[in-house]
Amino acid sequence: MLEAVADRHHTRKVQAVQYDTCMLAKPRGFIGRDPEWGALARFVERRQRLAVVYGPRRVGKSFLIDALCEAAGGFRYQAIAGTPATQLADFGRELGSRLGAGALELEGWADALDRLARLDVPVVAIDELPYLTEVTPELPSLIQRYVDGKAGPALILAGSALSVMSDLVEARAPLYGRAAAVVVPAPLAGPDLAELWGTGDPLAALWIDAALGGLPGYRPLVAPPGRDLDAWMTGELLAPGSPLLDAAEADLAGLPDPPALRGVYRAILTAIAGGERTFSAISRVAGLPSGALSRPLAALERAGLVERVPDPLRARRDRYELANPHLRFWLAIVAPHESRLQAGAATAVWARLGETTWRSQVLGPRWEAVARAHFAHQDGGPAGPLDAVGATTVSDRAARRTIDVDLVATRDGRVVALGEAKLRALGAADLERLQHVRKLLDAPDAALILASATGVERSAATQPDVIAIQPGEVYG
Repeated sequence: MLEAVADRHHTRKVQAVQYDTCMLAKPRGFIGRDPEWGALARFVERRQRLAVVYGPRRVGKSFLIDALCEAAGGFRYQAIAGTPATQLADFGRELGSRLGAGALELEGWADALDRLARLDVPVVAIDELPYLTEVTPELPSLIQRYVDGKAGPALILAGSALSVMSDLVEARAPLYGRAAAVVVPAPLAGPDLAELWGTGDPLAALWIDAALGGLPGYRPLVAPPGRDLDAWMTGELLAPGSPLLDAAEADLAGLPDPPALRGVYRAILTAIAGGERTFSAISRVAGLPSGALSRPLAALERAGLVERVPDPLRARRDRYELANPHLRFWLAIVAPHESRLQAGAATAVWARLGETTWRSQVLGPRWEAVARAHFAHQDGGPAGPLDAVGATTVSDRAARRTIDVDLVATRDGRVVALGEAKLRALGAADLERLQHVRKLLDAPDAALILASATGVERSAATQPDVIAIQPGEVYG
């Protein structure tokens, strides 16, 4: 679903559009977000009626919508949790203030939307809409009537509960077919992530990416790393009282299903964080029969906590990864040792995990994902777009073994690239291995990707069919 509404790899350079005589220029210092800003600015410029914005917590939705409303002369309302009466009273105070009429006494949300239609601004954003729909399930139908009425400001509906927000525009939902723009802001990546954290060290950017992901909401909570990355880890991320020690709990608490399923979800997420990526392995480690895994795994996908890495060469062999890097870090490093970390044992915990669990279960998998995304982002040359970029396993029958391939890309059903993505340095032996895999797949023209977080030997990197990827290329 998310891939259908937000292309994370193609970045159209949209700096400003025209609304009447006012240019909706992206504010100075606003990092990245060209596609998202362009989509919402066009929505305002064309005077369309409804847009939907959703994404994970801390991805910067409110910052984006605030900036847009300020540029367009609009109004953003931050919904609150509570009863229908307290929510209506809060909305009445905010709307009355904008109308210059003092706090409004609203009879219900139908009345609230009728009053909203009198507001003389081009756009109104209702942020964290799921707080409202949770206690007023008829609200989407009332919004449908407002949108169809074509009177009053355009609406932007925003929220962090991914399953709730995506359901707003699903078939058979009241607002189906009415959203002129559905925007899913992606976490910042590559140079944008490095700029956000003010670091010129590509390795430091990779550590930030692996521990926190590209969520701008973490930036005010944590100081950027200096030269000593281990000291940053123990002194900032794992220190007693660090807000990151329990930050991922909110992601788990936000799941919409009954609390009885939380243990099942936690078991699945922990299995994936521990390195189990296939359906059968997750089922075994989580202690769930395969028939009982499909539904909770699909729920985690809808909630934006789990994503699939396609296997372009084998049907129904996709791998599963945690969509939020910080959730992986939290499950692998923080959660099993939270009491010790809260007691001030960060240095001792990190001394044991920094060269083992951190590298094998957090930093290494993140580098693989970053390398695949970077290669996919570079696609778009004269040969045309790629079909898929993912990972696979190749059978070597002569040697009676299987070979894991970290990166495989296809175009028009043909393998066009094969790659290795490792934290260690890569060289001639790794190149020979990829050449062997290329022969097994009968793909003589496939490019060979050597993606190393440490470095690629010059003798291998300079071969004519080799593409070297290092942190400097990704974050520089």
